[in-house]
Amino acid sequence: MPNPNTPKSVEMRSPAAALFWLPSVTFFLHFLEELPGFAAWATLRFAPNTTLEFAVVHIPLLWLVTFASYRAWSSAGRSAWAFWALAFQWQFAFNALFHLGSAIAFREYVPGMVMAATVGLPATVWLTAVTLKAGRFGRAGVATAASSGAAISAVAIGALFV
Repeated sequence: MPNPNTPKSVEMRSPAAALFWLPSVTFFLHFLEELPGFAAWATLRFAPNTTLEFAVVHIPLLWLVTFASYRAWSSAGRSAWAFWALAFQWQFAFNALFHLGSAIAFREYVPGMVMAATVGLPATVWLTAVTLKAGRFGRAGVATAASSGAAISAVAIGALFV
């Protein structure tokens, strides 16, 4: 039974709320794997890109995802930020499919694919399952978050062609 005298700052740090940090952890680990070689790989297959350009675009995005994770966590998953954290996590699932599909299509290692497959996909399953179990958004809300993640991913992948 919850203690009514427990401060909100302690209550929000529940294990379920802590899972809203998964999008940030996923992005950070994925970014670390991509940074040394993805720009060069993408330049050979899509459009010119430098490591500096890659970093300049991704660092603000990392801050945005981290802010969404923080706000979702600090509200114990009871805010619009929880929806966006889940949407960003779904974006990483679609990003993982891009990396793995590219690895199959080009028959080579694609920078970012290891973290995408080993962290991005499992983290998406885990966060989605916990969110559904907690009744945060329901199936329709999760489907909307997944659709939003797909749209974010489409824009990110589309940027490789410009």
